[in-house]
Amino acid sequence: MKTIRVKKKQVDHREFIRRSATTDDYSELIHEPCIIKDENDLIVGVYGVLTGDRLEQLRSAITKIKITKNKRTQGLITQSRIFGYMPREPIRKNWCSSVVLSRENPKNHAIVCQFATVLADYYKTYAPEIYSKHLSIVKDKVLPQWKIKDSPFTSGIINKNNPLKYHFDSGNFRSVYSNMVGFKKDIEGGHLAMPEYDIGLAIADGSITFFDGQSILHGVTPIQYLTEDAYRFTVVYYSLKGMWKCLPIDKEIARIRNIKAEQMNTRYLRQSGNLPDDPWADKIEMITKEDEELAEETMRSKIR
Repeated sequence: MKTIRVKKKQVDHREFIRRSATTDDYSELIHEPCIIKDENDLIVGVYGVLTGDRLEQLRSAITKIKITKNKRTQGLITQSRIFGYMPREPIRKNWCSSVVLSRENPKNHAIVCQFATVLADYYKTYAPEIYSKHLSIVKDKVLPQWKIKDSPFTSGIINKNNPLKYHFDSGNFRSVYSNMVGFKKDIEGGHLAMPEYDIGLAIADGSITFFDGQSILHGVTPIQYLTEDAYRFTVVYYSLKGMWKCLPIDKEIARIRNIKAEQMNTRYLRQSGNLPDDPWADKIEMITKEDEELAEETMRSKIR
């Protein structure tokens, strides 16, 4: 694979964060497969294009998954769906679990997760040192039941037609790569801009892109739809740091039951006047019997 050399330049992140990317933000648009290295011979990223039955199976799967609209912290409305596993979220879902999609659409969720093995092979081939580091971190920190089988990834997201503004990824392992697959139909634009390196990546149909989204500023240039059924999907695989805290399934279930018992006891003591009222208590949702049952179901749900 061809090697392209780039030099990192100083940019003021405040001039980019939360604004849309444009083609004026870089001088070179990369179309061909290559390994991108900096002036110190370190790999900045890898860009390639895939073909084959597994890729088409993935395309078919993501187009059959219901993609939901979400409001990001910047206020931007996006369309996306997460896959794999999720860590605890103390306010909303205080247990580790597989995602809702694994139960809502198990067949296509499984296809998306199984493609992680294809990416892992390319990752190992073209960025072996970073792959080994990534795999080592996951093996050391994350229990096998909370990672996507035969890969270093725990989770991922499917983005549909999202012209994401400049940002850094958050919550992932640092200094390792996210792996992204791109699909385009009847689209112009939608390139991945990396202004610090003065480059854009075309994100062609069937493309794969490996880079450290936690450290590299990136955004998506405007997307022009040429037909009514045009689309731009990206499927991003990564490892969430929050999965480090996840216990074995039986202990996660015991944990949520203990939390429920503590919550019920505390509520009883407050209602009986034996504990003072806590103005923050209502900010944390009580774990209900339905939550407990859902927790057990999601934790026992296997990604096939």
